[in-house]
Amino acid sequence: MAQMRIKDIAAEAGVSPATVSRYLNNRPGQMTEETRARIAEVIERTGYRPRAAARNLRSSRTNLIGVILADIANPFSSAMLEGLSASAAARGCSLMTAISGNDSAKEAESLTRLIDAGVDGLVVNTCGGNDEAIAAAAGRLPVVLLDRDIAAGGVDLVTSNNRELVAGLVDALAVAGSERLCLLTEASDDSPVRRERAEAFADELSRRGLAGEVVTLADGGVEGVSRLDETIRGYAGKKLGLIAVNGLVFLRLTEALAQLGPSLPAGLKIATFDDYPWNHVLFGGVTTAAQDTLTIAERVVERLSERIDIVTTTVGDAAKLAPKRIEIPGHIEHRASTSR
Repeated sequence: MAQMRIKDIAAEAGVSPATVSRYLNNRPGQMTEETRARIAEVIERTGYRPRAAARNLRSSRTNLIGVILADIANPFSSAMLEGLSASAAARGCSLMTAISGNDSAKEAESLTRLIDAGVDGLVVNTCGGNDEAIAAAAGRLPVVLLDRDIAAGGVDLVTSNNRELVAGLVDALAVAGSERLCLLTEASDDSPVRRERAEAFADELSRRGLAGEVVTLADGGVEGVSRLDETIRGYAGKKLGLIAVNGLVFLRLTEALAQLGPSLPAGLKIATFDDYPWNHVLFGGVTTAAQDTLTIAERVVERLSERIDIVTTTVGDAAKLAPKRIEIPGHIEHRASTSR
């Protein structure tokens, strides 16, 4: 649905835009109770929310960008926030940031709060469960999805070339002699990125005729480490290759490996997504699918700015710019953890 404007509310209620403006600004004057009731009913039915910083001035800009991140504990998110902040500042904008903590209810609240605060546009790294709310928000103001898509699509997405990166990690382990591969992922299946990587992993195993499986961990804590420990010990002495689906899972993998000794067990090869400083030194260096977080952040802000420019400088709305899926190429850093 296109963003409702004051003139749309006025037409629905059968009054003038000036009357709606007086109602919204709590200056009813001689307005009758019947007129107030009609305006209130239309606002309630359409879900219209006036911006706090710019009630009905379509051309106004606050130079504020709302950002919702799913999990700041994930190293990818903290790196992305730094990149978004720098890219926004370069365009004279500031960020208003909310962390959902992988809680869909908090994410929904953040959507409403940031829109009401008058941000020019939103960057959403969704935790899942709010596809309809995000799509509705994209009908009201510019929205760009960061890393994680919604099922229905229709909203700009900037992400990595995940399938190619998974193929690169599988290839590194296969070349290193691994005979069985496991992709380590998290218990929650709400993340489109984790699902995409798991699907790509299964496709690669099938295409190459390799044995393997997706190992789902509990969401953190002792149980997750125990599950990892069981997986590693279960293949003791065999040529096992492990891929961590993201940096957070890799940290849990290192915790499990620490219980087995200072070096990798014989025959075990490991690789991960997300390249951070510790990847260069742990186990002599860990082979990593390195995402270009700086370029991802730059393209997110660039795409959002394109949509904001359309909304604030032309007659029409951001729907004039067709939604795009923008994949930023990453690369494989080959290190000692997959050496033969």
